[in-house]
Amino acid sequence: MVNEAQVPAEQEGGEKAAAADAHPQRTKGVDSARRALQILLQFTESAPELTLENLLEDHDISVPSAYRYISLLREMDLIEEREKGRFVLSPQVLRLARAAEATFDYRAQAQPILNRLAATTGETALYLRRVNDSAVCLAIAESDHPISISFQPGHLMPLHSGAAAKLLLSSLPPAKLNQYLQRVGSTLTKPVRQRLEHDLDEIRASGYAESAGEVDQGVWASAAGIRSDGTVIGAITVVAPAYRLSEEHRAEITEAVRAAASELESSLAARFG
Repeated sequence: MVNEAQVPAEQEGGEKAAAADAHPQRTKGVDSARRALQILLQFTESAPELTLENLLEDHDISVPSAYRYISLLREMDLIEEREKGRFVLSPQVLRLARAAEATFDYRAQAQPILNRLAATTGETALYLRRVNDSAVCLAIAESDHPISISFQPGHLMPLHSGAAAKLLLSSLPPAKLNQYLQRVGSTLTKPVRQRLEHDLDEIRASGYAESAGEVDQGVWASAAGIRSDGTVIGAITVVAPAYRLSEEHRAEITEAVRAAASELESSLAARFG
């Protein structure tokens, strides 16, 4: 056995440098915390459940150590035992996911696309996303002849009015959609709710929405959804006074909106995928 004191300083320095190069950002003194986090990060969409055997195989640790890490993650309410020896993420993780999602607004990626869309169509273009029960405008590109609209950056608007807002609403899972409709039920008459549900079915099928005068009187809107990993994360929309739009111009705007949404999807996939 070689005593540490017998290792030449030059050799020791070289070994430390090599270790530093291998793990340039490795934090010292937190091996246990690192292992617990590695176990937590092992859960994926394709592997939502882990067993004790998985941990022993993948992390080369003893049974007592595996139980210690599991106990810590359970104590922090990050995992739970579904049945003996089988572990899944707890609902607590959803709160973390929502917090992370709230930071990814993509306005920097959307703005140049909106600028080009406004220049192409001659009308105002916006990027929206859903925040809880509301739609919020995160970015806007106004045309040379801007119009007064309710959707402005930072303003929270209902999800059941307007092309882009309804597109975001249509992406909710059935249970969450029903809960939303129950919460706003007092503001919707039965015929209005039936019409809304019909519109949502069509939007869900096409990934596209139109509206006329639903938010601002006399304003027509066209919107297309932006998806990431199959989930709608936002919508791009163009709004314009209905009186100055021919059927041909509306069709051109619709095509441009779809193309802009597709461009943003591709940009996000290339940058974050």
